[in-house]
Amino acid sequence: MTLRLQIVAVAICLLASLTVVRAAESLPDIRQQQERVRDDLAAGELVLEASKRQVVDKEQRVVFALIDGKSSLGELSPAQRVSLRNALETINAALSGTAGAEEDREVCWQEKRTGSKLVTTVCGTVRERQQAKEGARDYLQRPRLCAPPGCGASP
Repeated sequence: MTLRLQIVAVAICLLASLTVVRAAESLPDIRQQQERVRDDLAAGELVLEASKRQVVDKEQRVVFALIDGKSSLGELSPAQRVSLRNALETINAALSGTAGAEEDREVCWQEKRTGSKLVTTVCGTVRERQQAKEGARDYLQRPRLCAPPGCGASP
């Protein structure tokens, strides 16, 4: 993949991540939305199984810690935006209650490319990330056989 194509892909991922977080428009909207979810859970208006309730509680603590004292997304660092997006996606997956919600949940992570100090944000679903990990693991575990021509041996 060329550098230009990589830069475009990263830019699209960043724009997509901001769009999802902005679904609530602003940090005050996100705060209000999460407070409403927390209040509905406490009042029993929203019922979740215990494990999902723990996930929501944990991720809401992350959300509230990240947005505490901030009024706009611009005040968050790129790493904080990634953490915020991931926490919100985890909460949404827990609240949706569908069987495949966890695997279809979008996550972002930061990677440093080999030979570069540039850190890029990469986004994908949990399923895609798992497939990439398995593919890399399979590639590394594949036996490497070298037979002429092409191995540096003289014919």
